[in-house]
Amino acid sequence: MIFSSKEEYKEVFEEYYNPLCNFAFKFVNSADAAEDIVQEVFVQMWQKRNQINIKSGIKSYLFQSTRNKAIETIRRSKLKNDYVNEELYKSEKSYEIEVEADNYLLKEQLNKSIRQLPPKCQQIFVLSKMNGLTYGEIAEELNLSVKTVENQIGRGLKLLRGMLTKMRSDNENK
Repeated sequence: MIFSSKEEYKEVFEEYYNPLCNFAFKFVNSADAAEDIVQEVFVQMWQKRNQINIKSGIKSYLFQSTRNKAIETIRRSKLKNDYVNEELYKSEKSYEIEVEADNYLLKEQLNKSIRQLPPKCQQIFVLSKMNGLTYGEIAEELNLSVKTVENQIGRGLKLLRGMLTKMRSDNENK
């Protein structure tokens, strides 16, 4: 049995749902289709929880299942047969899936952490790191000094480092 309780299932769902949707989107180029695929993976996993034997870990299982379900969806809708074959070829090695899974999870952790920054720090950090504005452009746009922008970026990086380190240690303890 994969899950000993509904709470355990819920934790896995909450941790992996968004990264899996982003991963599925890569295959189907539709947010709705990606969500449908991930929901179907979770429903099937719950329904077959007593029969599934996961050998390589829940993360690998979920990302591999999502990949397979996405390819199945593409095949069913007869979209770009060449694309499917190319993606199948690219995705053959399981370590590639593992690396991609880690990348999607890391992006999700980073986004969660950025949303936890103090509002002004978050705004300045996003303008700099996500939108690519220079410190001078941010200072001008927000009517601040360049030094204030520098301080907020430094503060944001320090807070993010702490949050991501804590998340990593929490994940290692699971």
